[in-house]
Amino acid sequence: MKIINIFHVFPFFIHFLWAECSDLDYADCIYWSEYCEWDAESQECFEVGGGENLEYGPYNYEIITEDDGLRDGPDYLDGLLYYPIDANLPYRSIIFTPGFGGSSSTMSIWGEFFASYGFISMVIGPNDEINDSHEQRAFGLLDAIQTIKEENWRIESPLNNLVDTTRFIVAGYSMGGGASQIALTLESIHNNHISGAIALNPTILIENCDVCTDNEYCICLVPEFLEHEIPTLVIAGEDELDDLSNDYDGLIGQDIYLNTPETTMKILYEIENGNHSSADFPTGYVSNKTLDWAQYLLMGNESFCDSLLVSPSDASQFLNTLQCEGNFSYDLNEDGDIDNTDLIMLVVSVLNSFEIEFDINHDQITNIFDILIFSSFIENI
Repeated sequence: MKIINIFHVFPFFIHFLWAECSDLDYADCIYWSEYCEWDAESQECFEVGGGENLEYGPYNYEIITEDDGLRDGPDYLDGLLYYPIDANLPYRSIIFTPGFGGSSSTMSIWGEFFASYGFISMVIGPNDEINDSHEQRAFGLLDAIQTIKEENWRIESPLNNLVDTTRFIVAGYSMGGGASQIALTLESIHNNHISGAIALNPTILIENCDVCTDNEYCICLVPEFLEHEIPTLVIAGEDELDDLSNDYDGLIGQDIYLNTPETTMKILYEIENGNHSSADFPTGYVSNKTLDWAQYLLMGNESFCDSLLVSPSDASQFLNTLQCEGNFSYDLNEDGDIDNTDLIMLVVSVLNSFEIEFDINHDQITNIFDILIFSSFIENI
């Protein structure tokens, strides 16, 4: 059972209790995305009866709000910080920011999901949900990093001295996904210890009248706008432009990948027949790839490198520049296959305290956490 602050979610629950999905606006529809889905073309919310594919991790979690003492950052609004209970220390962090018209609560499901797998997961909203630019949202992500760092130093915080202040992932959906990419270009200036980014159905609008001379709004995307060396995962839909204005042609996830340097570690997972909301919810391969990415970058688990290279069965396009060292053998019984028989051998060895060298998470001991990581790895092969 997951631990949440019922007083925080109670008003939203009452609102949903007396409403059909069709009665909800964009923000509430996204908040209840376990049951509802937003149609960008019709601008309506409809029931999908979803949620059955969402798989939480092994950890309970709690929430820190600004009423609890969480810093109120000037570059974002309504931060919520989800943190796991009794996960491996120190905690590493990931931050999510929403798309156009969304508040921090619209990304809450992502906060819950990653906290249940042992990560600090903070969700933020823009100061102005309608008018804040991609760049302003990028500064919001950087500002949230500072907030998490201060939780590590705040004496009254339940996270005091429990946070790794050197590893962060910035992430977001739609405008938030594009903001995560801009944040990477700002990292060399601000030194916020960003380890990587996750862009979910991203759009990106960068205004530069010196470079974008062919566009009447001075908006375009060229490689010089995305010059950075920070790993990035882009998940986009094959048919996103069907949901978006033609003005976004050249400014979505596939374009972000192509304009990011080939020398940068990057992955593009394009979902077959996917629309602009195809990656806004942590289910299926979207949850697998994002979680493996976080395990690989934040936890340093090399075992997830190989699984990141596996193309999802629903991918219409899967590109990457990722290179795995391949110096760790997962074939415990040496039968030539990596499967559940290897997992069973690991479980038996741990339960019976047999000596076995299988320290996936590099914590100097082989235990239940290595079993959990290996189990997840096998599921994604």
